[in-house]
Amino acid sequence: MEQGNPLSAMESPLVDFDAVCQKVRAAVEPARAHAISLHDEKGDVLWLSESSMGPDEHNAVREAFDAFSKPSGPPILAYDLGDSRSALLFRVVSARRAMVGAIMVIMDTRGIKQDDKGAARFMTPKLQRALSDFAGMRPDLEPAPAAARAPQAPVAAQTRPAPPRTGSAPASAPTVSAPARTAPVRTAPVRTAPARMAPPVELSLTDSVRALKPAAAPAATRAPASAAAPERRPAPTVTPEIDRLHAALRRSPIALHVQRLVPLTKGSQLKRYEVLLRSKSDDAPNAAPHAMLKAAVENGLGSMIDRRVVTELIGWLVHHPDVWQTKAVMFSVNLTTTALHDEHFIKFVGLCLAKSSLPKAMIGFEIDVATAIKLGDRAAEVAAALDRLGCPMVLDDFGLRTECFDLLRLPAVRYVKLAPEITAKMRSDKLSQAAITGVVQMARVLGMHTVAKRTETAAEQEWLTALGVDFIQSNALSPPVAIESLSKTPVRKS
Repeated sequence: MEQGNPLSAMESPLVDFDAVCQKVRAAVEPARAHAISLHDEKGDVLWLSESSMGPDEHNAVREAFDAFSKPSGPPILAYDLGDSRSALLFRVVSARRAMVGAIMVIMDTRGIKQDDKGAARFMTPKLQRALSDFAGMRPDLEPAPAAARAPQAPVAAQTRPAPPRTGSAPASAPTVSAPARTAPVRTAPVRTAPARMAPPVELSLTDSVRALKPAAAPAATRAPASAAAPERRPAPTVTPEIDRLHAALRRSPIALHVQRLVPLTKGSQLKRYEVLLRSKSDDAPNAAPHAMLKAAVENGLGSMIDRRVVTELIGWLVHHPDVWQTKAVMFSVNLTTTALHDEHFIKFVGLCLAKSSLPKAMIGFEIDVATAIKLGDRAAEVAAALDRLGCPMVLDDFGLRTECFDLLRLPAVRYVKLAPEITAKMRSDKLSQAAITGVVQMARVLGMHTVAKRTETAAEQEWLTALGVDFIQSNALSPPVAIESLSKTPVRKS
């Protein structure tokens, strides 16, 4: 088995893009960041704090990367997007001065133009630390040849035309050059008048969920933006209710529990777990946060929850190699519909796995059959991407319908969880027995395992064993436990 490297041996921390976004938000205060996006060295999106980007934002990224790629290009660019919004783009370089990405912040234009410094005033030590953290999560690329690199100029305001926008004239915005990240930067304090903004209202997750208006359009229903759209579309509106929910989801403490799938083969040592999200709040400790998940999915923020679970799980496994170094283990994470629609989620998973160096096939993902059927081609794309990453896929609530059997063709599928209605009548109904046996034999031919859910008695276990089912998932035989109970290694303190 390929062994992973312990966290202490890594050259940089695990991928936690959400933490970078929060540091950027704090660094630009008191100005309010409407949205933050992280981009790789080619300009492709790695992380979005919102569910989509409009054509103007895409144009700003394209224009900025054209400028960033030049040897004398500035490290900061600002573009007027119209509607009193502007985009700030910060170039991110590695310790070897190679460009490894960029960060874009969308904020009110008046927050940039409130003094002569313009965009330059945002390049504070606090923001530089956030850029450094992001650089540490990116591959360290080869720098440009020394002859092609021009020396960095001191921080100074410049002007640059804004990217073309349909229906509006080109605008100008200040740009700056920042000192290299290889040495500590000591800048003189800039005295600027703070923006007059009302103090943020701190709400709990429960308050934020209740505050959501039924009429608010879920972000997940917005059509993906296209940079080649013939006419300019209005930017997605982030309501104050969704903004508060987003902040509450970030602050809400979570815990990971796991439920083992009990193998029915005598002597089997296979360790298979389903990862379950639990709340760590004082009013509902260790309870499933149904309200949080429902509100997140309905408002296009479900992918944010899935990212938090993946980050917590991989980070915990890296710190506890005793759980997986001696025996093959798999943990399956349930995916929300938002994450399946998010074209950047799988890329995020790939970066996390590459950074952690965990063995392949240790992290799997679970999708219910009804959702996979509804998504159609998108489900096939997700399955193909997971297969390339070596991540097993679990089909939940598998039924005896033609469209369910078609899903068995997906390349990453390794586990099939039978719908409870199939196993409920297995002791008295011959057709149910035949159906279970048929699915089991089909799965074996395809190299898959079968799992029966909600099995509570020893008699049911005997029947399933006789019918050839591989695993059972039962609260009676194996209830969910905190993931910390799997390891005897204490958590390392950084």
